Amino acid sequence: MKINNEFYESHGHTWWADDADFNYSSLRYCMNPVRYGYFKRKLAEIQPPGNTVLDVGCGGGFLSEEFARDGFRVSGVDPSGTSIEAARRHASANRLDIDYRGGRGEALPFPDASFDIVACCDVLEHVDAPGPVIREISRVLKDGGIFFYDTLNRTWFSKIAAIKVWQDWARLCQPGTHVWEMFIKPAELVALLNRNGLENREMKGIAPKSRNPFVILWTLYSIRKGKVRNEDLNSRLGMGETDDLNLSYMGFAIKRPAGSQ
Repeated sequence: MKINNEFYESHGHTWWADDADFNYSSLRYCMNPVRYGYFKRKLAEIQPPGNTVLDVGCGGGFLSEEFARDGFRVSGVDPSGTSIEAARRHASANRLDIDYRGGRGEALPFPDASFDIVACCDVLEHVDAPGPVIREISRVLKDGGIFFYDTLNRTWFSKIAAIKVWQDWARLCQPGTHVWEMFIKPAELVALLNRNGLENREMKGIAPKSRNPFVILWTLYSIRKGKVRNEDLNSRLGMGETDDLNLSYMGFAIKRPAGSQ
């Protein structure tokens, strides 16, 4: 199956809508609080060189706005013009000064060493080849800068959970939103980071807190039938940080000085 990235252009205007597609709502209410909570904790532990942030594949701006509210100077880049316009409108309505630009992760429209922090979330499993994206991220990141990421692991469990159940059975995202063969094993990502001067420091999983498959299936069925409001998704699914990397995982790396690479 071919990846359906066209969805983000055709539906990009609905990122912040109350009745947004589940693909957007799950990111907003379930994934974003977990990953930004983790990123924020790590930033408190490891001081970055400065306060400039680039959000690669920013979509409608869920993650960009979190950084901006915490006082960072934020830029966001995304290939979907519709998504960028939605991000700009929402930031303006909330008086957030975020520099949103159209562009691709493989050719970021910024000079070398422009940012202290780069985040790339829910993106690497959507590109034809993650290597060029990682290379560009390393290029625009300052020495000692922090790279935050999250992506999906390519395991039998993720094939069942994310593809067979989430995408095919529950139909909680558009067909082709995810293609299992494009998921990235942690060891593969670490190798890409190392080749581009980024030293991985930690990985954590993201998964439902309930391990009871019947509870999870019933929750997904209820969501599919429209019995769960978007804003209640996280309380029902209970996504949280875990040491289990089998489904989705996040982490951070540090940009090594050029002489030490």
